[in-house]
Amino acid sequence: MKLAILGAGDMGEWFAKFAKNRGWEVSISDIKKEKARKVAEDLNIEAAENNEKAVEKADTVLVSVPIKETPKVIREASNSLKRNSLLLDIASVKEKSVDAMEEIDVDSELVSIHPLFGPGAKNLENKNIVSIPVKAGNRYAELKKIFSNMGARVIEMEAVEHDRLMSITQSLTHYTLLTYFSALDSMKGLEKAEKLKTPMFQNLLDLTKAFLHEDSKLCGDIQTENRYSNMARASLREACRSLDTGLKSKNTKPIEEIFEMAQDKIGSEEIKTAYEKIYEKIEGKEK
Repeated sequence: MKLAILGAGDMGEWFAKFAKNRGWEVSISDIKKEKARKVAEDLNIEAAENNEKAVEKADTVLVSVPIKETPKVIREASNSLKRNSLLLDIASVKEKSVDAMEEIDVDSELVSIHPLFGPGAKNLENKNIVSIPVKAGNRYAELKKIFSNMGARVIEMEAVEHDRLMSITQSLTHYTLLTYFSALDSMKGLEKAEKLKTPMFQNLLDLTKAFLHEDSKLCGDIQTENRYSNMARASLREACRSLDTGLKSKNTKPIEEIFEMAQDKIGSEEIKTAYEKIYEKIEGKEK
């Protein structure tokens, strides 16, 4: 298989390495040519002169550029696609990418995928990959089989459903962690607080630190390009406002109600298991 990767960022490099390890013929291009040359040199693959040159030779093309640029690059790539090739993108927001794919007139397969993992992943075992097949055929079926055989779960859905769900799993999660760290910083005394850490505090702080390893520009685009993100942020703000209003009047009933609602929805066994995992993790570190 000949794979062209358009975009030499972290995920572009991840997929280049993934493909190279499978014995595929890989080329990579980027608007920053030196960046593409560096990745190509490190992985011993071809650095294409530009996107057009990369696309015209490939059986499969993977667009791995910033969310805002993805629709434009999809349209540009369509001008050089080979017949019966497969065009993919991995943007974290899907409506505009899928719209671009539906607009172009090509004799090729078109599928928008979203790997729900970052470049720190060592393999595909137990990883989720969302897929929006726009115009799928044998090449997509083959790629889907490869992903599945390597332990990934390929979940097919529509672009609107994807973006709505990502506003929960990405937008709301990111916003929560950003506001948590911002609040910690404004309160001062984090270094001393860490010495008096509780298991819950330590786990949340560890999660926040891990999140700060993410690409800040990507996180920003997820908030601004997904039209459902605003509703996710509004939900968090309203939850904070409602809870704060009750507590200011010495009313702890809202806390009890949240516990009761969550326990009813999640279930006591799952809550108990999550609680035990926190202590297993901490005690494992201490050994």
